[in-house]
Amino acid sequence: MENQTRQPGTLPALLYLACNLLGLALCLFTLSEMWEYRPILHLMLSRIAVVNLFGGLVPMWGLFALLALVTLTGIIKTIHLLWTLRTGAPIPGLALRFRAAFYLGSGCLFVCVFILSTPESFSGPFRLRHPVAAWITASLACGLWWLLPQLRFRLSDRAVARIDLVAMNVCLALLLAELTLRGAALVWASPLLVTDSTSSQIRRQSERMAPGADRFSFPINSQGFYDTEFLPPEERSRPLVVTIGDSFSYGVVPHHFHYTTVAERAFPGAEIYNIGFPGTNPTDYLAHVTEDALPLEPDLIVIALYVGNDLAPEPPSVSPIRWYDADSYLLGVVWHRLRILRVAQANNWTQGEEDSSSGDLIERYPWLADPSLEPPSLGQEIYFEMAARNAYLGTADHPGVYEGFFAAMYRIERAAGDVPLAFMLIPDEFQVNDALWEVVVKRNKLPLQRDLPQQKILEWAAEGNRDVLDLLPLMRAVPPLPDGQRHLYHLRDGHFNARGNEVAGRALAGLIARRFAAKDDTVTELSLPEPRGAGRMSVGEATVVVQEFGALIKELGVNGKTVYPDSALGASKQEIKTAIVTVLKGGVAAKQPDFYRELASILAFFQPGIGGDGVSLDAVRADQTTWRPIVEAEMRENVRFVASGAQP
Repeated sequence: MENQTRQPGTLPALLYLACNLLGLALCLFTLSEMWEYRPILHLMLSRIAVVNLFGGLVPMWGLFALLALVTLTGIIKTIHLLWTLRTGAPIPGLALRFRAAFYLGSGCLFVCVFILSTPESFSGPFRLRHPVAAWITASLACGLWWLLPQLRFRLSDRAVARIDLVAMNVCLALLLAELTLRGAALVWASPLLVTDSTSSQIRRQSERMAPGADRFSFPINSQGFYDTEFLPPEERSRPLVVTIGDSFSYGVVPHHFHYTTVAERAFPGAEIYNIGFPGTNPTDYLAHVTEDALPLEPDLIVIALYVGNDLAPEPPSVSPIRWYDADSYLLGVVWHRLRILRVAQANNWTQGEEDSSSGDLIERYPWLADPSLEPPSLGQEIYFEMAARNAYLGTADHPGVYEGFFAAMYRIERAAGDVPLAFMLIPDEFQVNDALWEVVVKRNKLPLQRDLPQQKILEWAAEGNRDVLDLLPLMRAVPPLPDGQRHLYHLRDGHFNARGNEVAGRALAGLIARRFAAKDDTVTELSLPEPRGAGRMSVGEATVVVQEFGALIKELGVNGKTVYPDSALGASKQEIKTAIVTVLKGGVAAKQPDFYRELASILAFFQPGIGGDGVSLDAVRADQTTWRPIVEAEMRENVRFVASGAQP
């Protein structure tokens, strides 16, 4: 088609030389990556049925040989081009060669985005798991580009022109489709189009399921929330509590096992309405307060704060999206989501038409009762990456992160006005799971402080006398199952499973009961969350627990400078705190109330992970922090727990 020549030394000729040199560098880089990731490469090839026909390591070494041949071709082509430039010979068809480079580059991107990238779930991420596959694809495209001049001479000018026209139109069509989807995403609230950059309002609307839609055999209410119908004030006979949050509020368990439902059963003295959607943040919580909660005229609003991505609307990523990931292109994201929907329809993934009993639900979803049966939600590598990102955001103490977060909290407080407000802190799994914590520490270069989010928020709460329920110590107090794990989160998911919702629900019931106990003396008995497996205590039982704890303190000679292993305690911390409150309310401690309240403070000096008889309060832990801030934060929480629970 184009046989015009370019004189050597002109800008197009130099650009063509630069393209050859870049292609050659890419091939050399790919060979080094292939050598470094030989086991992964062998694993990738072993999953291809046709390749497996050759058996063993032959396909991998064959691919090495092919890339080496491509690299050799690039070296020969580059030397020949340098000689051509030196002798002043013309370079035929430069414009066509540049267009061919554009077509092959687009084809390489197409393969990476639509074929090699894989979805972890409907919401993503959509990524190429092994980057070496992208570099191999790009190198093969370079090899084909170097061979095109030979192919060009075998085709007629008419055939080349047609191929050129078709390739250009395909590239333009893909570009136009991408731009169209990006424009639609700005105004259309569709789950297909939601990305990290989607506006807050559109993201909320996209997650709002249609009224009556089934979720774990429970119908979505008329407002689009995962709860029973919201009644107007004149039709309610009990105080109303509205909880607002993100995917933890939306939940990944049936409604019967969700923490708000658990809280209603534990404290029937109030109605609890659940408002929340996946992927939302404090900006959305502000909108939910003004648009959804306040019109219901609630007696209390509880903001459920997940100390992961709630700390910042756009958390910094440990592993940014890359050019070869489908996440970088809305067309690729929509393509993968449509494929997931087609598979779901083919498998007839439907749910029941009405709510079921807990027994029916457990029979249908056995993992509700046995966490060992939980299917993983994400691949291990992707989940570890997400956990490392959240740890990097919340526990590395970045300047400005918490300032922006607290500014958002102030806006929510102003919007709530005279309506009482409380905050429930939902810990990240790495704060509860020691094995996961070790993984995220290894994946972060900055020093991490495991409990930093809770420390920061509790300090902020103390300054303004705010009511904060910290779930972290309660989660850590849950005894592990026989395999040594607490199993409070779904497997590689990051959200509470049924066990985690049970702990959160009972704790929420305690918070609500304390707020309404002064208004209704009939609910005073329920002012404390019941410890899991322990039940409520009588005054006699509580006295024994407190006496045993006092005897242990006397034996150790607690001096306020040493942190002791919590394994030395004869009961869980939650049981001891409950016992202290029971003793105070039962009048047994009437002559020494200050002493018993001081016991709650001393309880904080018993921590997990202490070897031997004890360590200094200022001893440096594995994460380069000391025990002091952890103990001090728990002291404040314990004192607040006992004071609020034991008030007359």
